[in-house]
Amino acid sequence: MTSLLSKPTESRSIRWEQDAVDRFTRRMLDQDNLFPCVFGVDAVRRETLRYTFVPRDSAVSSLAAAMTEFVAQAPSLGKRTSLVAFFQPEEEAGTYEGYRRRFWQILQDLHNVDTEPWPEGISTDTEDPEWEFCFAGMPMFVVANTPAHERRASRYFESLAITFQPRFVFDDLAEDSAQGKNARKIIRARLSDYDTLPPTPLLGSFGAPGNREWTQYFLDDDNASHAAEGRCPFTQSTKGME
Repeated sequence: MTSLLSKPTESRSIRWEQDAVDRFTRRMLDQDNLFPCVFGVDAVRRETLRYTFVPRDSAVSSLAAAMTEFVAQAPSLGKRTSLVAFFQPEEEAGTYEGYRRRFWQILQDLHNVDTEPWPEGISTDTEDPEWEFCFAGMPMFVVANTPAHERRASRYFESLAITFQPRFVFDDLAEDSAQGKNARKIIRARLSDYDTLPPTPLLGSFGAPGNREWTQYFLDDDNASHAAEGRCPFTQSTKGME
């Protein structure tokens, strides 16, 4: 069976797919404008990232299949792995609000077709500090990048891209650990240089009192986030929780 996953150095025969890889690589490895996520940069260099390319006409089925494949491979790829899903560019760029709605609909659609039960130990309440999006039994921190993010350059990409980071990536980066504190210090310092607005006040750590993971998935572009108020757009299914 043909794999739906691609390594960072693997060439693509479809133009928009290769363009996405080239842009992403340039951004992550730019020595003159250091990308904030040092672990993402390291994963590109080590080729532990995996990419998938999502066509317009089969977005949910294609992405779900790729994620199922990634979940099976992820533990063997090392501590610094993630799946980056590049979506085929639209003919016209959308709005911030349009991308926000689309992002949450994608997560909802993935959840709706997921055949695996919600993993034990992960809350099903999005307001709980220990809630995280899960697919195929794997908890994942999710990051959205869109063309509508201009001031928050760390969340910009020329077309919609969604990164799924397995929860185990952060196992050795606990908030109160020396390694975790140092990583957060470096990343937040780089964010201050990379973006043209201060780091969002929504940044938090999984499990920390008051933290809501979902608010960090799709960040605003002006520090006046929709996520600061109200409930998560994601609706939790009760399947597999009896």
